[in-house]
Amino acid sequence: MKKAFLFTLLFTLTSFIGFGQMEIKVQLTSQKCDSVKIESFNMDKQAKVSYVQPYNQEIVFRDKKSLKPGMYWIVGDTTNVGSFLISTEKNQKFSIIISEDTVIYINSPENTQNVEYISHLQQYFQRLSALDLEFQEAQQSLPQYMLRVFADSLTSRARRINDEKDKYQESIIREQGNSLLGSIVRASRTLPEMPQECYQDQSLYQKFIIEHYFDKFPFDDPRIFNTPVGEDRMKEYCNFIYQFDRKDLDTFVVAALNAARVNEKSLYTFYDRLEKVLGRNISPYKVEHTYIKMLQNILTYPNLDEDRARRYNRELKTINKNLEGSLVPDFRMVMANGDTNHLYGIQSEYTLLYLQHPTCPTCREVRRRMASYLVLNSAISKGNIVVLTVYFEDDPEVWSNYLKSPEANPSYLHGWNFDQTIEDNELYDTRTIPYMFLLDKDKRVIRKDILVNEIEAYIKKLGID
Repeated sequence: MKKAFLFTLLFTLTSFIGFGQMEIKVQLTSQKCDSVKIESFNMDKQAKVSYVQPYNQEIVFRDKKSLKPGMYWIVGDTTNVGSFLISTEKNQKFSIIISEDTVIYINSPENTQNVEYISHLQQYFQRLSALDLEFQEAQQSLPQYMLRVFADSLTSRARRINDEKDKYQESIIREQGNSLLGSIVRASRTLPEMPQECYQDQSLYQKFIIEHYFDKFPFDDPRIFNTPVGEDRMKEYCNFIYQFDRKDLDTFVVAALNAARVNEKSLYTFYDRLEKVLGRNISPYKVEHTYIKMLQNILTYPNLDEDRARRYNRELKTINKNLEGSLVPDFRMVMANGDTNHLYGIQSEYTLLYLQHPTCPTCREVRRRMASYLVLNSAISKGNIVVLTVYFEDDPEVWSNYLKSPEANPSYLHGWNFDQTIEDNELYDTRTIPYMFLLDKDKRVIRKDILVNEIEAYIKKLGID
């Protein structure tokens, strides 16, 4: 069954009596289900049920309250059968007729225009796909000297198609004015044409993407974040930042945050999404150097909410600890043999400092994976690296039981920070464990919060395997 706004047909329906602020008629001409729901887009939960009614061929959803501007789905049981846009809290009275492959909107020009817009975009994409197919076929039949000329011709044709698409999108933006559809089109526009040298230099290519990604994004319209278009753009952006992982690109992330300041709601929504992906300790896509720049920037916002200011200041203080290139703080330990030692008393060319709790499920899984790493085990046996596990809480029984268990790898050193200085003095960020550092012989940080799947790559990079 095709989703909403793919096709449109002309249809006439009699007007209906107004009721309150919202009245949406839904006609299901072919689908049958037990219940019909209206779900709103929500960035965190993806969809939130707003209204539910038993199935009928014609259902009227009414409420004295208006729907919040954004994108909505009509769901039959668990299947999306249609969708619609809401631009304003006024005049939320229209009808939707849904058949197997057609969705028709009555008294909703914006949603009708959205159908036409999607159809036009599909035609542009089909034409571009046809060019790609032509090139693939030419690769099989043309000699290399002719293929280059043919490729240049296809590139020119693709550029003309993209120019047509851009002009069409500009016309929709002009026609739609301040509607949500106009902002969706603005958010969906492609990056400006990339200079040729960027295709020949990966560094320039990455810089261009991050610098220009939000050039045309409608930060002035926070409604865009109530649609999957806004969410998808931010997801893709975070993915680029994580993949590129370049400190010199952080200045462009700051520029995007500054652009979002045009609307406070947009700024907070944009920042929160970037923080969730790039900043949270539990995120596998955390990029610390970018997050630090984000925190520094948001703290300069003149109208920053007090609660946010307190949290961001606390977060910045915590994350600035033990940065790469800095010396980690020392602490005392009781070792497995009962001797007292301290971190700087462990002599080794390299140290993998592993802050953990012996019974933590994730810690156990990480230890299990590390035990199977041949490169790590080889480096340990050659004396090139020491793995030091450290328990830092106040429970002698947990420590004792750990040492007696087979989980205490005999190839590692095991210590207990018995005086709890790690936590009491907040020497390290122990909000999430396990927490690992790769240190050099001076206990200077090579890699902070190293992931278990990065360990062997760093050992090879250092040439100590």
